[in-house]
Amino acid sequence: MMSAPDSTQQILATIPLLRHLNPRQIARLADLMVRHQYREGTTIVRQGDTSMSFYVVTEGRVRILRTPEDGREITLAEFGPGGFFGEMGLIDDVERAATVIALEPTECALLAKWDFQNALRDDPEIALALLPVLNQRIRELDDMLESLSPHPTREAVV
Repeated sequence: MMSAPDSTQQILATIPLLRHLNPRQIARLADLMVRHQYREGTTIVRQGDTSMSFYVVTEGRVRILRTPEDGREITLAEFGPGGFFGEMGLIDDVERAATVIALEPTECALLAKWDFQNALRDDPEIALALLPVLNQRIRELDDMLESLSPHPTREAVV
């Protein structure tokens, strides 16, 4: 059976945001993570709350919901072990964009924003490894916006 830190390291190594980190950096972040358990039906994070942690599902299943201003709930995703949410909250202070609910007894490994930021201060190479992934996300969003625009332009991101 895999130990908890080893399983967290293996999961972190599969996360797109962290894919350019080396094994030492992954191990360091995994060591900073704390595990929490949630009962079925528990709201893990709520849309609009301040984002203070990144979550990785290690056991169980979660549902990601968004509630637009009209009040209807929209399911964005459901996932189990290896699923993750809140990664952008490690970088900025924007409110949570969605609510996450445990669909069954669930365990998550949490990386607190301040622990992540301290790791960046101690090892700036972590930040450099994140830049290509963040840049790719910007390009993908730019392409998506361009495809939706009636008058496409390539001025947005070059």
